[in-house]
Amino acid sequence: MPFFKKLFGVEKTAIRPHCIISPLNEAPLFCADKKPMRAHGDYFRVTDLGYATLIGTHYSLLVGDCVLSLSGTPCRNIYLFGCAGGLNLEIGSRVVIGRAVNFESFSDMLAGTSRAQAAAPDAELTAGLRKFAGSRTAAGVTASVASLRLEESHLKKFEELGVNCLEMEAASVFSAARHIGKKACAAVYISDRVPDKPWHEQLSHADIARLAAGRRSLADSIAGYIKSLHGRSVPPQPGK
Repeated sequence: MPFFKKLFGVEKTAIRPHCIISPLNEAPLFCADKKPMRAHGDYFRVTDLGYATLIGTHYSLLVGDCVLSLSGTPCRNIYLFGCAGGLNLEIGSRVVIGRAVNFESFSDMLAGTSRAQAAAPDAELTAGLRKFAGSRTAAGVTASVASLRLEESHLKKFEELGVNCLEMEAASVFSAARHIGKKACAAVYISDRVPDKPWHEQLSHADIARLAAGRRSLADSIAGYIKSLHGRSVPPQPGK
């Protein structure tokens, strides 16, 4: 079996020009009323949405490898979609990331020696998505961290760097996409708040409702933006 098909469950030619990548199983968000083609490779789940390919990676550490593996496919534009911790952002907030500071090394985070190098998304793709998503979507500077447990020990450094959200994938996606000549952007919804409502604590019913609404709205914005690039007519997005 070809290497790509073993990993993804489909041939390279089945990948569409627009690829949404998510560490979580977000397929129901993008195709709740349809029965699209789905494939399970050894490492990645692929759903053909018609207007885009949705790829689930299962684990954050595989996101960079997923992007690198898209070299030689029809993919041109990559959209990272996932959750993040917020710094001075409310649960359920939507964020389009403008810069990702690299805290990807667990050893460096543990030792406090991260060089905090930044990786940037494609400027045109990011600006287009943020404009389409509307005024309720914030601009984000994220720290792509290697450890949830170590986040709170770096809060002062995050503040100095202007970071307002924490996730685990954006820096590697931006770097890998640039390496293979693809465009990439990233949008996240805030699922916890650091340090007062961290990832390991139970959310209130109100928080859960806001989280669900933000997640749904952000997915709709990404889908709508991609469809608008196809020249399709799409309805205005919430918050515009």
